[in-house]
Amino acid sequence: MRTKTGPPPAPVERKIGRPRSEKTRKAILRAAFRLLKKRGFDGVANQQIAREAGVSTATLYRWWENKEAILLDAYLETTRERLPYGKRGSPLARLRNYSMRTAVFLKTEDGRVFLRLMLAIQGSPALQEAFYEKVFLPRRAEGCQVVREAITAGELPATVDPDFLINLLLGPQILPAVMGKALSPRDAEKIFDVVLRSVVR
Repeated sequence: MRTKTGPPPAPVERKIGRPRSEKTRKAILRAAFRLLKKRGFDGVANQQIAREAGVSTATLYRWWENKEAILLDAYLETTRERLPYGKRGSPLARLRNYSMRTAVFLKTEDGRVFLRLMLAIQGSPALQEAFYEKVFLPRRAEGCQVVREAITAGELPATVDPDFLINLLLGPQILPAVMGKALSPRDAEKIFDVVLRSVVR
């Protein structure tokens, strides 16, 4: 006697390539950041990153489009939480503290990596756009939010443009740092006081 059978099972869809390992991803980014600190942006090659991380170059190309993308992700992974605006204190006090901590950060090894990236992106429109979207815009959004909180709290006048105020506070620090003349926290505090007097007047 013949038994009835249903339709054949649908074929299982197979994904091409290995699943991305978070452990391997972190190892690659740590290796890339170590090399970035030692050799600068132009001194790092994909082969060196792969050797340092103990993976093949094929693994790098499977997950990232180019060296620039790896190094930018390495910077973000390592320094994302190094310079927060914080949650304690009044909004204006947090802005002041952030300005002073920026001066300290720019003199650290991680700060110098940031400055190298700032210089490197000038010769690469693609990297410049990625840096703008992944680094600049999120950080600027955080700063502008603190300024808006200061306005709401009555610490700053409603006429203050948050984006312009952040430019006034950080711009005078970035330029000297790029020239190898990073300012001191005391200098950053002086800038903050001068800027605040001008916007409150």
